[in-house]
Amino acid sequence: MENYEIVKKDFNEISDIVEERWNNNNCYFKNLMKYLGEDNELILEIGCGKGELSNLLSKKSEHVIAVDLADKMVEKAISHYGYKNIDFISRNILDMDFGENSLDAIVTTATAHHLPYEWLLLFALRTLKPGGKLIVLDLYKVKTFNDMFFNLLAVIPNIFMNIVYNRKIKTGDEHSREVWKRHGKHDTYMTLKEIRLLTQEHLPKAVIRRKLFWRYLMVWEK
Repeated sequence: MENYEIVKKDFNEISDIVEERWNNNNCYFKNLMKYLGEDNELILEIGCGKGELSNLLSKKSEHVIAVDLADKMVEKAISHYGYKNIDFISRNILDMDFGENSLDAIVTTATAHHLPYEWLLLFALRTLKPGGKLIVLDLYKVKTFNDMFFNLLAVIPNIFMNIVYNRKIKTGDEHSREVWKRHGKHDTYMTLKEIRLLTQEHLPKAVIRRKLFWRYLMVWEK
């Protein structure tokens, strides 16, 4: 069972870290936008952080609800993008209620592993409108030879992209890497096989693809 007080504390500390121009999440943001139409009324983002993706989503929807557990993350998001058509909310998404068939899309990046995964799938099934999209970008547990192979395959491109965009070999400074390492010690992930089996049970037409930089992408249309 996830200890959300610890998660909140971690990400409040992470909120003070200066964001890199390029990282293993935001490098996929433009790709995620391709799965969204232009005529959305309401998009929900779970785990909005400092609002970088929320800003992009706001260009695809009349209104965005962007939720994050960490209040300091939300404060930073409001300071950057509070003037947009976005409601930034500091709250646990598990405690929030949304009507049936009320959302045009649910988007979440690097957050799904903090949620009860079956809850997320059933939540999407209930709250998305017909034609609505669930888009999940997240990390997975390395277990198979293929997992290890693709992890190793990503090392050189990751260094290259950091040099090109961030002018350094590694992401972040020593302090930020220590904060992320500490947080990672109590992160838990499912394997890709586990993710596929559970998703197939509830959202059988979902498409799950392994991505290069230690991520997978799941897209489901209701």
